[in-house]
Amino acid sequence: MTADEAPLGPDQAAARLGVRRVDFDYMRDLLWVRPAERREVRFGTSRAGAVMVPLFTTAPVDALPGAHPEVDWARAVRRRGRTAAASPARPPAGSAGVASRRPRCPRGAG
Repeated sequence: MTADEAPLGPDQAAARLGVRRVDFDYMRDLLWVRPAERREVRFGTSRAGAVMVPLFTTAPVDALPGAHPEVDWARAVRRRGRTAAASPARPPAGSAGVASRRPRCPRGAG
C-alpha cells in the first residue's frame, strides 16, 4: 500500500485537512470527495452495535484544496480551533465557509 492509498476515516480526513468534521461532511455531501470503501465496525459483541464506516484514501483528500480554490481554506482551518459553543454547527448561507445547505422544509409544508 502506498501513502496515497492509506485509508482514512472521516475524522482522520477532517484532521488531515485541518477542518472541522462537519465541514468535511459538507464536502462529502457535495460529492467533492467519495469514500473508496466502507467497512463494518462492531461495537461490543452483538451485530446490533455494528456501523458502516466510510474510508477515504489520502490522495483525494489531499487534492481537495487545489480542486476547490473558491473555498477560503485558511478560514476553514481557523474555524476548527474554536470551541463548539463559539462556532455554529453550520456556516451561515453565503459565508466563505466550506459549504451552505438549503434549509429543510418543515414537515407538512410542501
